[in-house]
Amino acid sequence: MNQKNATLRPALFAVITGMVFVCDQMSKYWAQQHLSIASVPIFGHAFMLTLTHNHGGAWGVMPRGNLFFILFAILAGCALIAAYLRTGRELTPGAAFALALGGALGNLLDRVRLGYVVDFFDIRIIHWPIFNVADTAITLGIALLFAHFMRSSQPAEETAPAKNSAPDAAPASHE
Repeated sequence: MNQKNATLRPALFAVITGMVFVCDQMSKYWAQQHLSIASVPIFGHAFMLTLTHNHGGAWGVMPRGNLFFILFAILAGCALIAAYLRTGRELTPGAAFALALGGALGNLLDRVRLGYVVDFFDIRIIHWPIFNVADTAITLGIALLFAHFMRSSQPAEETAPAKNSAPDAAPASHE
């Protein structure tokens, strides 16, 4: 099947969204049950599991902005569904929208139910905020969209020469 014609059917869109949501919620439940205040090293001090309760956005943006982030997640979820429907259900953007929607719904449920988002992946080799499965899915969705639009914005390759013509033949001269 040609990539240009490949589509992501609504049922698969829902499955991807649901899988991200369920994996996110299960991992957060596990983190809350098994992680304490101390960090658990996975790869030395480079990657750890550290349970945190994020009341704001990434990098501590709006630390008391839970209501804002709830409203933003609802609006983003609606926009992601609309974008999926408007793109003709293309495969790559559709998968990207499904990943982002599943992540947005996972973090939205935390904010509504708990008043904060449960985060626990802690990469310490770079200064990066502690994050979760939902954040990872959102980031992957954005990366997929970026790659798709970069690829689709490049000029189309020239068509191959016809079988009967010699591609490198010089034009005949009439002397």
